[in-house]
Amino acid sequence: MRLVNTRSLQFHDFYLSEIPRYAILSHTWGDDEVSFQDMSLPDRFSRKGYAKIIQTCQLALRYGLDFAWIDTCCIDKSISAELTESINSMFHWYTNAAVCYVSLEDLLPSAPAEEGLAKCRWFTQGWTLQELLAPKSVQFYDMAWNYRGSKLDFITVISNATGIPRSVIKGASSLAEYSVARRMSWAARRQTTRVEDTAYCLLGIFDVNMPLLYGEGLKAFRRLQEEIVKRNNDLTIFAWDDLNRHEHQPLGLFASSPAAFIKSSDVSPFIDDFINFSATNKGLFVSGGVPLRTASITTDDGLEIV
Repeated sequence: MRLVNTRSLQFHDFYLSEIPRYAILSHTWGDDEVSFQDMSLPDRFSRKGYAKIIQTCQLALRYGLDFAWIDTCCIDKSISAELTESINSMFHWYTNAAVCYVSLEDLLPSAPAEEGLAKCRWFTQGWTLQELLAPKSVQFYDMAWNYRGSKLDFITVISNATGIPRSVIKGASSLAEYSVARRMSWAARRQTTRVEDTAYCLLGIFDVNMPLLYGEGLKAFRRLQEEIVKRNNDLTIFAWDDLNRHEHQPLGLFASSPAAFIKSSDVSPFIDDFINFSATNKGLFVSGGVPLRTASITTDDGLEIV
């Protein structure tokens, strides 16, 4: 893991068993970020993204931390193997951080935190879902880097804005306690710049690992679901609906994006769904006794569909 020294701003590489306590930054990317290569260039001081690095390091020093991890500069994205390893490890890096600083670049210092927090772009991004849930300590800062409170201070606001249960935000219950469909619904309204990242940003949420193949497009989300099926017999992974499809257009086995789970926030598996199933090139293969069930759905206009 590569960390930046909060005093010297020099990089240090650590093996897993040697990683010191560190702070971590969560933010929304802009057009003037400082990359790993940029950190050695003289013009880095004039870049807007460099100010976030400085502020993170200064806050970490006040917290008694000599190191920090910042996604813009601590990953050499020109090396595909390093990028893959970093994204597959990122959830654990946020989990193990001593503190996570959230930079809300669209929260004005004059805006009441209770009202302005949920309107921030940070709550609409795919990558920030894991950055909200994984760390134990999350601190919010406005655009002037004024401290506005912790995630525990705003737990009701965050839960109402995201649909995520308070117990999950608080860390009192594990993600595995919630169905696949329900966890997918937390990402249904979130966006990523790259279409592949709609899948890659959820690896930690479902505790899976897989190689990154930028350029594969929507196939990335299908691969994610296939990996989930390999490790989890939760049939709610099929509790989705493509709201944009035409009436007679056939549906595939897997959803095309997390948006298909937007109405699955209350879906839980049946207690006797302990069957083995797998996805094959001919569809879903199920072994064991499978009870037949009917489900009724009430539409917005009161129509009941069985």
